[in-house]
Amino acid sequence: MLVKDTISRIATKLDEGAQPIVIGSMRILVALMWLANVHWKVPPNFGEDTGGGLFKYSLSVTRNSPFAPFTWVTEEIILPNFQLFGWFTLIVEILLPLLLLIGYKTKLVSLGGVAIAIPIFLSVIYYDRADEWSWAYFLMIGAHLLLYASDAGKFMGLDGVLEKGRSAQERSLVAMGAVGAVVGALGLFVARSVDFAGDQVKLLGSDAGFNDGDNLVRRWEMKFLWFNPLWAILTIAFGILLIVGAKRIAAAYAGAAGFALIAIVIFFMQTFDYVRAPDGSVQTIGTGSNVAVWGALALGAVLVARRIQSRENEHVDSSR
Repeated sequence: MLVKDTISRIATKLDEGAQPIVIGSMRILVALMWLANVHWKVPPNFGEDTGGGLFKYSLSVTRNSPFAPFTWVTEEIILPNFQLFGWFTLIVEILLPLLLLIGYKTKLVSLGGVAIAIPIFLSVIYYDRADEWSWAYFLMIGAHLLLYASDAGKFMGLDGVLEKGRSAQERSLVAMGAVGAVVGALGLFVARSVDFAGDQVKLLGSDAGFNDGDNLVRRWEMKFLWFNPLWAILTIAFGILLIVGAKRIAAAYAGAAGFALIAIVIFFMQTFDYVRAPDGSVQTIGTGSNVAVWGALALGAVLVARRIQSRENEHVDSSR
């Protein structure tokens, strides 16, 4: 009986310890899923000029949609105003992973993810090339509903951190700064530039694969972030400022301002030229995933720094 009770207590503690890690990791994984699919929404044409990208999948609705009202909306509203629709899609798919990464307002954001996943499902379920797995979109919808039901932002996210004391908030600044510094260091490692601020970039996470004659054979693409060395070094520097900001709030604000600034600059730059093959052939890609990551670090740092400051001010007022 004693052994059984001991095993039961250990199992309970393991469950309690695993729950925040599993739920928080699931939220971050869903955010990365969105990030991995932002890069091919390239403004300002979003594929309309080439017949590819977002335009290709939107146009396929007119041929293959299983839901007539959605087909009508696509033909009469979306396609005639496609660039506006493209910008709306890009902004939404930046905001979703941005907020999911830091776990802020997660219940509302999760429902937003469901709302966006449904039209995506209707757009691709009967896509002509039959290379879309329809169950992926059911799982996508289900994952967001689980994040909503579990209030996932309270686990390894700001929804929970902002309700706690200063020590937890300081740790969150250190964690965000460490993530920024590591991402920047990895970006610096994989960046390929002709000069220090060159415009050739390398995919962080990879074009994992090999050259087969004249073709690049890709085995696994993460497609999360794009860097050149300048942005990578700035990412490291601003990450370090967030770490320092755990004890000096002014540094946290400075790091947040830096991340916000480069996010805005890259958003309006719109694209990088990404060199894929040894012959120098180029595919133009967007950098919305960078904007989402930098924006997440900026917003997260500001929210935490403001909460620390407000509690400091409350403490000063109460001591008078």
